[in-house]
Amino acid sequence: MEAPSERAHVLLLPRDLIHRAVTDLYDDRIGYVRDLLIDEADWKVRFLHVTGGGHLGFDEHHFVIPIEAVRRVSAGFVTIEQSRQKVQEAPELDPKILVQPQLRHEIYEYYGYSVPE
Repeated sequence: MEAPSERAHVLLLPRDLIHRAVTDLYDDRIGYVRDLLIDEADWKVRFLHVTGGGHLGFDEHHFVIPIEAVRRVSAGFVTIEQSRQKVQEAPELDPKILVQPQLRHEIYEYYGYSVPE
C-alpha cells in the first residue's frame, strides 16, 4: 500500500462515501456505508455507519466501524483492515440512539484501536 505522502491528496465529501461497498482486505463484502459519524467536540469523522444484510431495509444490521480501520477508498469501495467476521460479531448499533462516550470506548476497544482524546 502507498504511504500517505505518496498518494494524491483528495478531499472527499460525505456523499462520495455514502452507499459505497465496504470490504475487508480479502475483498469480502461487509456491507455499505450508510453514514459518517462526526465527533461534535472536535468535528472529526470518527466512525463509518455500515449496514449489511436484509432486503429493502428489513432485517438490516447496523455496525459502527472506527475511521482508523479504513485502509483504502477506491472506485465504489471502502476497504477496511478489520475482517468481515470481526465486524459481523461486533455489537450492533441501534440507529435510533446517539453514540455516547461509553459506547464509543467500547467500539474502539472491540476493534483494538486507541480511543482518540
